[in-house]
Amino acid sequence: MEAPELRQLPRYPAVGGTCVIALGIFALAPPDMVEPLQLDLRAFWAEPWRILTSNLLHAAQLQSEDFLGGLFHVGFNCYWIWLLGTQVEARLGHLRTLGLLVAFGLGGALLEYGMSGPAVGLSGVVYGLVGMLVVLARRPDRSGTSPRWRGCIDDRSRNLMGVWFLACIAMTLLEVMPIANFAHAGGAILGALVGWSLRTSDSRAAKPNTASDSGPDAGPRRFIPARLASAGLALGLFAALASVARPWVNLSTRAGIDAMVLAQRADSNDELELALRYAERGVGYWRTPADHWAYLGGLYYRNGDPAKAASALAEAVARDPENDDYRLAQTQFEQIAAASQH
Repeated sequence: MEAPELRQLPRYPAVGGTCVIALGIFALAPPDMVEPLQLDLRAFWAEPWRILTSNLLHAAQLQSEDFLGGLFHVGFNCYWIWLLGTQVEARLGHLRTLGLLVAFGLGGALLEYGMSGPAVGLSGVVYGLVGMLVVLARRPDRSGTSPRWRGCIDDRSRNLMGVWFLACIAMTLLEVMPIANFAHAGGAILGALVGWSLRTSDSRAAKPNTASDSGPDAGPRRFIPARLASAGLALGLFAALASVARPWVNLSTRAGIDAMVLAQRADSNDELELALRYAERGVGYWRTPADHWAYLGGLYYRNGDPAKAASALAEAVARDPENDDYRLAQTQFEQIAAASQH
């Protein structure tokens, strides 16, 4: 299995353009310029583009000290997108392929944010392509899968990506390095569902030598709408997990970090009301750290609400009962709240 030569890039604007943009951002954009592209809580309030643009960012920018890790990250992802994505673009066309890349990127980012925390990179897109092509490369069944998809992913590539998927989970569990495993899973699930929707019963699929099916660039296969709807439902579910259902499904200590960073930034700019709004969204998860609750308590007190401050400190004490400072602050806030009622 060989990737097309780079001089053929103009033939694949969807795939090639995605890789060029990701590599360009990595090589040229300083960290302060990529901040508006990062995924955080603001994506679900007023800046939804962050869900998609976070896919174009990678572990570190070229200007950072950890640029080698970032270079491997962006290089690995772009290689596989070029290798597999060009196969798809040659068969489905530019716009459909671009739509799939967007869908896989959204799905991976949403599921990762919902179940863990903000992430970056095109890994969800890579596994979306892998999931799609693995399903399409299976032997024809009663639905009559077109032979045009055979060979789009070989056994070696499929096995390698499967091993890498498991290795990434192991590295995360062993705390070797944090990896966006839910992004991999989200992309793979969507890709498999899209591949399933393309396994058509078109009678021409059994006649690979006909003029309409005689090459990889022949007319694109049609999606089966009822099957494709399952991918849409999965994407909707990922969106729900990343927003309204997140406090109940997210078991990660990273769940509220982005909100607390935004709260501290607003606080430093003397925007207390905005800081409170962010901080309130940074707590309430299963494993919210005690210091998040304590910080929220301090914001409530400064905002003139000692009762809420005491309640927040009570949560901090429940998560860190050995911290005497939290207990003392809770007692003081309770006394101030009681005095204010008289």
